[in-house]
Amino acid sequence: MDAQHEVEVKGGAKGDMLVLGKASWSKTGNEDTSLKYAWEDKKGRRARGGELPIWALPQGVLFAAEHGYMSRKQMAQIAKGLVDRLAKG
Repeated sequence: MDAQHEVEVKGGAKGDMLVLGKASWSKTGNEDTSLKYAWEDKKGRRARGGELPIWALPQGVLFAAEHGYMSRKQMAQIAKGLVDRLAKG
């Protein structure tokens, strides 16, 4: 992955980050983007989980909600955040 943006995970352990960027499977000229969860290992080095394509995020969130892995509060936070973002244009 070619990291382009990072943000610390709210409520996560120190050093846990969300990383957005060009997907590792992207070929030259292909601009597929992905999201990774990164954390510090026991030696303080950055470890990374698997990549999730950006286009699969909505389905992933709905899948987690449908199977009870998200609270009503979490779902409301996502809905509010999206509505606020849409209002900005």
